[in-house]
Amino acid sequence: MRRAFIAGTGSYLPERVMTNAEVCLKAPTTDEWIRSRLGVEERRIAAPDEQTSDLAVRAIRNALEIANLRPNDLDGIICSVGIGDVPVPATACYIQEKLGIKNYGFAFDIKMACAGAVGGISIARGMIESGLAKNIAVVGTQVMSRTILDWTDRTTAPIFGDGAGAAIVGPAPERSGILVSKLHADGSLTGIVGQYIGGTREWLTPEAVRDGKVRLEMDGPAVWDCATRVLPEVIREVTREAGIEVADLDFVVSHQANKRLLSHVLERANIPLSKTYTNIEKYGNTSAASALIALDEVWRKNLISRGDLVLFMAIGAGMIWGAHLLRW
Repeated sequence: MRRAFIAGTGSYLPERVMTNAEVCLKAPTTDEWIRSRLGVEERRIAAPDEQTSDLAVRAIRNALEIANLRPNDLDGIICSVGIGDVPVPATACYIQEKLGIKNYGFAFDIKMACAGAVGGISIARGMIESGLAKNIAVVGTQVMSRTILDWTDRTTAPIFGDGAGAAIVGPAPERSGILVSKLHADGSLTGIVGQYIGGTREWLTPEAVRDGKVRLEMDGPAVWDCATRVLPEVIREVTREAGIEVADLDFVVSHQANKRLLSHVLERANIPLSKTYTNIEKYGNTSAASALIALDEVWRKNLISRGDLVLFMAIGAGMIWGAHLLRW
């Protein structure tokens, strides 16, 4: 059977660095609290003229270079994005245009919040293994700093940063590829993190903007409880289906939500911290981009090698979560 694998990875982080000290000037918190509770030391902030699609284009170009492909070799683009360049059309279409792609391949957005990296790769895998496409760019891109982030809210302002991560998914060489994929959702938890203004439930009005209602809201303890319960479960589910033990995993690449949370998840799954990587210290939580940025850095730092068993996982608002087991 035809199998998909990740042929290349790329990432892009804006130049501007915002320290915890700058966050503390706006939100009632402290550098010590942010470091100890979240593990964040600084984050990147997009320039005023940088669009969500601009970040994505830079990340995809870097991934194409690793995969030894050109933009017109892509059959399509799957973009996981929260707030895009515009509400309609898809940010993926802006990305396609900026890459100079003229082959009329597909381009569409998915809305899976921080789980978008896992979801996008799941869709790409299905399309490649069914023969509908050969090479697909999966990109997560986010500019929260000037959209839905409330810089006066101590529960969200210290956590997030801007950035983009990408993966080129293509047909796998022999003995490599995505072995097992799992995606789950629990719609009863839609209320614990999200942006709740701007849809049919409550429309975006001048009053809503004035009162700050368009900002991201999060129940941190509820998100923690969900993530620390379901992520160890999906790790066991994926490894069990593959017929391996959790101890057989060579490396785990995860969405960078919270450093303490990741440590707790891996402890519950009996995975040593030496088998993972974090960059939340430098970038904060970059939503759908974060797991892809981490994967790119892990590969470029030679922390994983072709042939390794790598688990790739993420969780996001919805709540949506999932994981892939890859023979890298």
